[in-house]
Amino acid sequence: MEMVVIGYFATHQPHEKSRNMKHFFLFVLTLFLCEVIALSYVSPGVTVQSDGGMERVAQLQKENTPQPSRYSVSGDRWGRVTVKDATTGQVIRSFPMDFGVVIRETFLLDGGKTVAASQKDHTIFWDLATGREIHRFPQRIYSFSHDETKFFTWKAFAVERNHNLLLYSYPDMKLACKMLASWAGGPEEFNFSPNDRFLAVSFYSGVPLSDEDYLNPPMQISGLTLANLFDLQMCQVIEEFSKLLHGGLGEFSPDSNFYIINDSLFVNGRITSGPWYFNLNNHKLEKF
Repeated sequence: MEMVVIGYFATHQPHEKSRNMKHFFLFVLTLFLCEVIALSYVSPGVTVQSDGGMERVAQLQKENTPQPSRYSVSGDRWGRVTVKDATTGQVIRSFPMDFGVVIRETFLLDGGKTVAASQKDHTIFWDLATGREIHRFPQRIYSFSHDETKFFTWKAFAVERNHNLLLYSYPDMKLACKMLASWAGGPEEFNFSPNDRFLAVSFYSGVPLSDEDYLNPPMQISGLTLANLFDLQMCQVIEEFSKLLHGGLGEFSPDSNFYIINDSLFVNGRITSGPWYFNLNNHKLEKF
């Protein structure tokens, strides 16, 4: 390419050659700058290490803090939990868990007094002021309710057809509900209703992932998704919703009276676009 460009310049008069040489150098400079920008760009969800390698971190910063706090909590792939001042970024405390095991969730509870973090098979609670471990729970905690009075875990039982979603009360850690999910997969997405009476969980047959896959998720994981709604007061799955075979996660209305599905549903023999409103009082599907 350079030989062609130089030859082109050589066929022009001196004043034209000077002008075109200037354009040529500007062209080369532009290419150089584009290459520098491309090399310095890092896709969202990854960070550059000092050794020039790349580490996926998008899944690691899964903080579950129900209310705004002056602190931020994060976990890393080596089993370290770090608490920072949310304004200054100063490290307040660091807590070790099982070394080399990915931190999956982090929590800041009790008005910022308690820190908790989950690995694949257990959760640890610490007192932030003293750094003392105050409780060790033998399961991975996925999420707390908004009022922090309950949390849920998930556990597969090999002898049963379905998987189980377990609800515990906090802070006494007592089992409150054991509910059968209608799908043999792990929780992928979830949310509590504003009044914390209902829980929506989207189950996916491809999860939970191993630590290795959690850090570097495969581009595609074959599997199926199905959402369940749980009535936490009645301690049961809402079967009328499960029969809709909805595969995604919707949202609760602010008054917790409806669960809103924006996707299309197969109803009465045909596919109809959303939004759909599932009435949480009478368990009827409505279209407004």
